[in-house]
Amino acid sequence: KMVRDDSIEARDKNGNSMVPYYLIIDEINRGNIAKIFGELITLIEKDKRETTNCYLPYSKKPFTLPSNLYLIGTMNTADRSIALLDTALRRRFAFIEIEPDISIFDNPSIVVSAKVNDTIELSKLLSKLNDMITQKLDRDHRIGHSYFMDIVGLSDLYKVWYYKIIPLLMEYFYNDIETLNSIIGDKFINREGSLVFLSTKPQDGEVSEFEKALQSIYMDGGI
Repeated sequence: KMVRDDSIEARDKNGNSMVPYYLIIDEINRGNIAKIFGELITLIEKDKRETTNCYLPYSKKPFTLPSNLYLIGTMNTADRSIALLDTALRRRFAFIEIEPDISIFDNPSIVVSAKVNDTIELSKLLSKLNDMITQKLDRDHRIGHSYFMDIVGLSDLYKVWYYKIIPLLMEYFYNDIETLNSIIGDKFINREGSLVFLSTKPQDGEVSEFEKALQSIYMDGGI
C-alpha cells in the first residue's frame, strides 16, 4: 500500500521540497525477508538513497530509492516469527511498540460506544482481560483495542465476544480450560471445553446472563 502525505514537507540533500510517500507492508514478518527485499536491503539505508543503485533482474535497468520514500512494516507481537527477523533488517528499521490503549474509549470520535447497553464498560473489560493475560501468559499476547472499537450495541459485543475474543483465548490456552476460566469466568465454557451461549434477554427487569458474566470479569467480587 502506497500513501502520499501532503501535510509533511520533506527535502532532498539540496534543500528542494519533496512530497513524502509511505510504503506500508502489513505483516512484514510473515514473509521471507531475504527474498522480498533482496538487494533493496542495502538501498533502504539513509546514506544509500539516490546514491547507490542495483540492477532490476528482468529489465536490467538501474534502480535507486528516493529519499522521500518511507517504509513502514507492521507485525503482531503475538506472532513468534518476529524473533526470527533478519538482523540486517532490524538494523535498518526503528521499532515502535503500539500497546492496547484504553484511553480511546474516552474519545467519541474514535469509539462509537464506550459503555454498551449502560451495563458493560469496554475499557474496564479490556483492561482486566489484558491484566490477566499478562499474568497467565505474557504481555505480547494482550488483546488490542481494535476488537472493541466498532461495537455499538449488545448484539455487536455478543458477536465479538463469542466469535473473536473467546476463540483467540482458546488458542492461547489450548486444552487449558482451568486457566481460561480464571480469566473469563466459568460461565462461558463448560468443563468439556464447549462454548456456553448465554442469553442477552433481561431477566425479571435485571441485566441478562451475558451481561452479568461479562461484568463479573472486571468487577471485584463478581456479581
